[in-house]
Amino acid sequence: MSQTMFRCAFAAAVAVLCLSPALVAQANPRAHQTVTDIAVPPAAPVAAEPPPPCSEDCYQLAHMTVRGSVTGTLTFEMTGSVRAKEEQKIPLFGPPSQVRLDDLTIDGARPTITFDNDRYYLITSARSFTLRGKIALGTDQIFSVAGPLLSLDAQLARGRLVEGEKLSGLSNTILHFDPMTEGAASAAAAKPRTPPVFRLARSVRFGSETTFVYRLVASQSSDLGTIRLPLSYGEKVQDVQGATGWQVEGEELVLPTSGHDAEITIAGALRGAPSGVRAFKADERSAYEWWMIEADPEHRVAVGGEAKLVEATQSPIPPTMPGARVYLLQRGQQLEIDARSLVRGDVLAAVARKNKRFLAVTGAGEVVTDESLFYDNNGLEHLMVSPAGRAMYLSTDGAAQRILHTEAGARDVLVPMRPGSHQLRVQSLSDVRLTSLAGTLTLPASNYPIATSATEVTVGLPEHVRPLAVLGGDHARWAFGRADLVAAALGVAFACFGFRTRRTRALGAVVTAGLWLVSREAFVLAAGCLFVVGAVFLASRFVRGSKLVVATGAILVATLFTGRHALSEAGAVEPSKELFADHPSVPVPESAQAALAADGSLDTKAGITPVSLSIPLSERYVQTSRQLVTKDRPLVARILYVTSTTVALLHLVWLALALVLAYLHRERLAALKASVAGRLTRRRDPGSAPVPDAAAPL
Repeated sequence: MSQTMFRCAFAAAVAVLCLSPALVAQANPRAHQTVTDIAVPPAAPVAAEPPPPCSEDCYQLAHMTVRGSVTGTLTFEMTGSVRAKEEQKIPLFGPPSQVRLDDLTIDGARPTITFDNDRYYLITSARSFTLRGKIALGTDQIFSVAGPLLSLDAQLARGRLVEGEKLSGLSNTILHFDPMTEGAASAAAAKPRTPPVFRLARSVRFGSETTFVYRLVASQSSDLGTIRLPLSYGEKVQDVQGATGWQVEGEELVLPTSGHDAEITIAGALRGAPSGVRAFKADERSAYEWWMIEADPEHRVAVGGEAKLVEATQSPIPPTMPGARVYLLQRGQQLEIDARSLVRGDVLAAVARKNKRFLAVTGAGEVVTDESLFYDNNGLEHLMVSPAGRAMYLSTDGAAQRILHTEAGARDVLVPMRPGSHQLRVQSLSDVRLTSLAGTLTLPASNYPIATSATEVTVGLPEHVRPLAVLGGDHARWAFGRADLVAAALGVAFACFGFRTRRTRALGAVVTAGLWLVSREAFVLAAGCLFVVGAVFLASRFVRGSKLVVATGAILVATLFTGRHALSEAGAVEPSKELFADHPSVPVPESAQAALAADGSLDTKAGITPVSLSIPLSERYVQTSRQLVTKDRPLVARILYVTSTTVALLHLVWLALALVLAYLHRERLAALKASVAGRLTRRRDPGSAPVPDAAAPL
């Protein structure tokens, strides 16, 4: 009993010793904390921001494996992942018209598959997935991968993948399967099938001539022998590499080969028109063909039909021109090519930079035309020129040339063209009809089939012809300037201001405005007088007495200063008008050397070299110009004119109107005359008081 109590007491003591530190720590929790624990309390954890949701490229296709037989059924296994929470529409492969999918599963379940004209699509939101199924290829045995797919392995029991067994980085890529093996476990021990492998790639290049390059690859279990290639599009074969002894038989190219394989390159040109729509088809022995279309900068090519545009790097033929396009043409499909040439022979071969045309019209109506053409030639041998009249002189760079016609009595002149920049000068004679009073003078114009950048026409007129306007240029040029219009308007205004009745105002407006054309000095004087009369009359309505005298004096002073300025600045100076050429450059004759024989006599067998004419001088010259003159849009200048007879008749009419106006004011003129005469003859009365002397000036 005592032993039992002793054991219980010992156990209680051990328990007290073990629990005493915990009780002390519980009573004073800061007793066992270190300095570090007291000074630096633990920081609260910071919540990390969630990543932004995925907006594009939210899927990844990692790897694809294809197994089986090309002629039978292929199985595939594709792995990928999705980086978004919502469902993604992932492009797979196609086209659905050539590829059939069966027994599809995604991670053991049934997937959601859709398609369009180009490819199949997988709809899934799985973070990672594995898609399995079977593929049956169509007759063309092609397979397009939309991608991007990181890698692809082709482990085929029969047939092979043309692009290779291990591929990487596939995006919008077309794969081609070749059923060339049978009954073999690997490609190394494969035996070729009996039908030959026939692959054809073509390139058509549009330039100065339409050329082509064909590349043919063929193989067979036995010797190929002779291959016949149809020339259905007018091909003219010029070179063949890879086959010796080739020849053209009718519309077929015969290519002798030796061995089981052949790679042949054929080059040449296509006959027929370089422009227009042409249709091309694939060879019946080829499941598909690569067609490369190229064009130089002088051609524009439009391609239509059933062919599909692919990347240029997939063509076996490298491009030679920028902007080459490659199309995949399958058996039975058609490719339509519309090539348009941008070349314009005349414009690109020769261009006239400037054309200076000088015409001198005599009083009898003869016209002497002297024309200089500055041109750049890069390909024309001859130029057919239709001069303004009968050609009398022709020179190139100052050297006289013989005048050649295609037919006897023809007006056109055949001019030899030199390459580079040169000057062509032609002189001709023609006639025009001048009327006695007024009319329109249509000047003869030359014509040539090249475009001209700028044309300048200067016309010398006889003394009795007074031009009013020149039409036919970039804009009409008139003989009346801005100063003439201002003067006519002022004359009408002053006449309405100075005269009182409607009839006298009408006559006064015509007489005053016409006076500007008769005499500018008389116009300034008459306009000033009318202004003074009207202004004094207007001032008399408002002021009287001494104020009227002061106002009259101010009006007279202002009128005198204005008239003096008009006479000194505008009255004696002819207003500048763009119609007239003040100092034209009249063409001078060119020196010519006659062909002489050995004895110094004239060599008549060599022909007669023409001699240039002297241009008659004229009383006045008018001018016009136009930019961009062509054969279909020639510059034909027309001059509106009156003669000296018409001007004299107009002067007589003006004088008659002035006399009528004076007759209507005969009474006032007579009263004014009498008033002036009375003031001049009036004498001072002797009995009147003397006038005091004026005060001395300050």
